[in-house]
Amino acid sequence: MDRNAVEYLKPVWESDGIRVLEFVQVRPALLQFYLSSSPTISPSEMVRCMKGRLQHEVRTTQPIHFRRNYQLNSVGSAKGDVLDRYVQNQTSNHPMAQNRVQSMFEELQFHDARIDLAAPRTNAHGRFVVSLHLVIETEGGWRDVRRARLESYSHTIRKSCEKHRWLLSRVGILANHIHVLLGAEVTDCPEKVALSLLNNLAFSQSMKPIFKFSYYVGTFGPYDRGAIWNSVQGRR
Repeated sequence: MDRNAVEYLKPVWESDGIRVLEFVQVRPALLQFYLSSSPTISPSEMVRCMKGRLQHEVRTTQPIHFRRNYQLNSVGSAKGDVLDRYVQNQTSNHPMAQNRVQSMFEELQFHDARIDLAAPRTNAHGRFVVSLHLVIETEGGWRDVRRARLESYSHTIRKSCEKHRWLLSRVGILANHIHVLLGAEVTDCPEKVALSLLNNLAFSQSMKPIFKFSYYVGTFGPYDRGAIWNSVQGRR
């Protein structure tokens, strides 16, 4: 594969919401891309854009046809096990003044030990790991310590993930924000996941503006960015 074709397409892909950080041709028929994408684009759409534009660009000099199958892994600044411990320890990182309230928050934390977000899943076209870390904050930093209200947040998130077939690993409930670790479908864009949970939380609270109409969402996986970067550099 001519690297000039990849370099030429970089600004085009960026207009699609995809940034090529690195590119390696492992074998003549195997390409690896290290990518960053907008939260408005799904992983499957990202693969479709990459393949489609690249095949169109080289069709006259290299009449190749990419297979429909692929492997896609999400990565982040921290590995999945590190991030899992971070969310697990949130009640210790944000202690409450009263022991009674602190104990309540510790009891409210949700974790499903059966979920392994590092395990690849499969569909008709390939293998993928799409793990998301979502953070939602209350409007104005309002701190809520009402058990029934906090339990309803956790219940709503669990039911929403069940409905959408998202693999929910952890929910870190705190007084003024919530952490969620989940495995999304390869066809789901991160923004869709975030807005869906926000909408469901708002609906569960009679559409009161309890949470900010904003979110943080990041990807993570079994390897961190440093490991991926070293692997890419080693193949060049």
